[in-house]
Parts: sequence; C-alpha cells; structure tokens
Amino acid sequence: MEFLEFLEQTGLATFIRESSSFLAFPTFLCVHTLGLSLLVGANVVVAVRVLGVAGSIPLQPLERLFPFMWLGFILSVLSGAGLAIAKATTLVLNPILLVKLVLIAVAMPLVWLMEKKVFRNPDGFKEAERRDGKIMAAALLVLWVAVMIAGRLIAYSATILGT
Repeated sequence: MEFLEFLEQTGLATFIRESSSFLAFPTFLCVHTLGLSLLVGANVVVAVRVLGVAGSIPLQPLERLFPFMWLGFILSVLSGAGLAIAKATTLVLNPILLVKLVLIAVAMPLVWLMEKKVFRNPDGFKEAERRDGKIMAAALLVLWVAVMIAGRLIAYSATILGT
C-alpha cells in the first residue's frame, strides 16, 4: 500500500488528478479512449473478416491495420497508467480493473498470434478461413467486448462493489 501511496503522490499523478485547468484528466481519458478505439476498432475489422464476413474483401490488405492496433495499445497503456496512478490507492486494487488487465493480458498475445499465424505465415490466408483463425477471431471479439465493459464499469465500481 505504501508503494501505491507513493505513486499517487508523484508529480504526474497530482497533475492528472488536480490540474488547475481541469484538462489533464480529460486529456488522459481522451487519449485512452482513442488508443482503445484504434486497438479494438482495427481488431474488430480483421476478426470479422477472418470469421468470413465480407468474404469478397481480400484479407491480405488488412495486415496494414496491425500497426494501428499496436499504436492503440501503446496509447492505451501509457494513458491508462497515468489514470491509474492518479488514483492508485483506490483504483489499482479494484477487482474490476484487475479483471480488465487480465483480459488484456489474454487478448494481446492473441493479437500477436493472429498477426503471426494469419498474416506472416505463407499459408496464413488459407488458415484464416480455417478453424484456428476463426477461433482466434471469435475469442478476440469476446475479449474486447469484455474489456470495454470492464473499463466502463470501473467508473461505477464504488457503487457496484459497495466501497
């Protein structure tokens, strides 16, 4: 708990939480939302295509979406860390946040695996139409929906958890 108190008292955490212009927290929140939009939006496009929707659209050009996914991930991690340290003593131990982080820890290796197996494998485009690619795509869709729900519930966690 001392470490969380230390984090919460850092200059960055204080700036985010108590900025006199009230712009720091909303800016971090906007960057977090933008990052999540890039990550999840691009991922949904690829996953839906791998599942067979819009089969007339070639799969290969969708590989260009992966840099946007990784950029979105980096933006989300950095801004999310800022938001977390601003309220470290109450937020970091929040079980809903911990669930969200576990879901992301499961989803990101799947994103990497999909990029590697479907787009970097010479037989990947055939495999994407097969069972493995479809399972990964479906799992990612479920995981990202769960991440977004958990993220949204964090704002209401005091009411939900009774704290």
